[in-house]
Amino acid sequence: MGLRPALWIALAMLAGCATVPAQPITSVRFAAAKLPRGVDRSNRDLAEDFLDLTFALESGEELDGLLRYEAPIRVHVTSPELEPYRGDLEELLARLRNEAGIDIALTEDAAKAQIAIEAVPASEINRVYPTAACFIVPGERGWKSFLRGRPDARLRWSAQTELKGAAIFLPVDTTPQDVRDCLNEELTQALGPANDLYRLPDSIWNDDNFHGIATSFDMLMLRTLYRPELKSGMSREQVAARLPKLLDRTNPAGRGKPRQARNPESRAWGGAIETALSRSTPTKRRQESAEIATQIAAEMRPVDHRLAVSLLTLGRLDLRRDPAAAARDFSEAYQLSREKFGVNDIRTAQAGVHVAALALGTGQYKAAVRLADLHVPAAQAGQNAILIAGLLSIKAQALFELGETEAAQEARLDSLRWARYGFGDSDGALAREQAQIAALMRLEDG
Repeated sequence: MGLRPALWIALAMLAGCATVPAQPITSVRFAAAKLPRGVDRSNRDLAEDFLDLTFALESGEELDGLLRYEAPIRVHVTSPELEPYRGDLEELLARLRNEAGIDIALTEDAAKAQIAIEAVPASEINRVYPTAACFIVPGERGWKSFLRGRPDARLRWSAQTELKGAAIFLPVDTTPQDVRDCLNEELTQALGPANDLYRLPDSIWNDDNFHGIATSFDMLMLRTLYRPELKSGMSREQVAARLPKLLDRTNPAGRGKPRQARNPESRAWGGAIETALSRSTPTKRRQESAEIATQIAAEMRPVDHRLAVSLLTLGRLDLRRDPAAAARDFSEAYQLSREKFGVNDIRTAQAGVHVAALALGTGQYKAAVRLADLHVPAAQAGQNAILIAGLLSIKAQALFELGETEAAQEARLDSLRWARYGFGDSDGALAREQAQIAALMRLEDG
């Protein structure tokens, strides 16, 4: 898993906003995801995506043969600390069985498991892979044996001819949202599609992390990978020859659709955005990198979601230095996302929370409420508790300013419930976001 983006600005639990009722703030839990089956894009484009996901790695290394499991897959959770997430894991496994057609299930017998999931302190993960929130190791069984082994002796993805087993390491001391997101990304990638592609707008296998759960696109890729027409070890050319008919059967929505012009993966853009998102990098360099990413994305033809990602990143970094410029960046990102994805999309909602915060900061309280109400459904569908909490927090403050105290209290309480799921019990992240929201509020005086 790649770098986590900065938390969205609107998550601040605004000091001095509507009074919270004197009752316990309980956490919440998402219901099982209900996403449409299939992808409404050209199957010829989807075939290219499939090949890039299954025959290459993030490092740029190419794979000689297709990789997947050729036998039923059993998953074992080795850490009791992950017991609270058993329901999330079982729901994901049910989706993999029902939507992707994969024979996969939990087992209590570690010896019978192909995939082991273990909780590890975040500091330990950071020590091994500083830019990863969680990760997969093929051929591994546990953290202690992983640490004992020499790095040069570990099994490489490219050295396999068929998937036989792997270990997934998740942080034990993080938020429920992070654990659930890690389960979705790492378990689905452990099944074969090992690459991450920034150019994919609707996939969890994209290190911009706009998606927290496996999408319809991801399930289609997995359903295609595990069709009987394909086998481990097939060459890229052999798979490519079978994909047209295979995708026409597995994805009728894309049958006969014309290909769309789109930009390939850009290593220059990826490097710039990763530097801009890195909290360990000096602020000035992050700002410069965000500007470079924005310039690269603006020159792509046609322009795609990467420009909106760049603008949101640049705007967050510019909030304290130049709030007015940040407001322009947020507004442009929102307009671009609405045009490309419509209002009922998680990417549009991620941009919309920034625009809603701007409306709140400039006294446009009714507009802030409308924007929050407009984008909460997409945040719910995408199971993003942090985004839901931010939108509801803005709505609560706007309602309070409009004199609707009772409604403000209700929205505030809901926002805090979702914030507990998104942030856990730590308030350090909230404090950082309060500083950013304060920069937005200064727009009212500007």
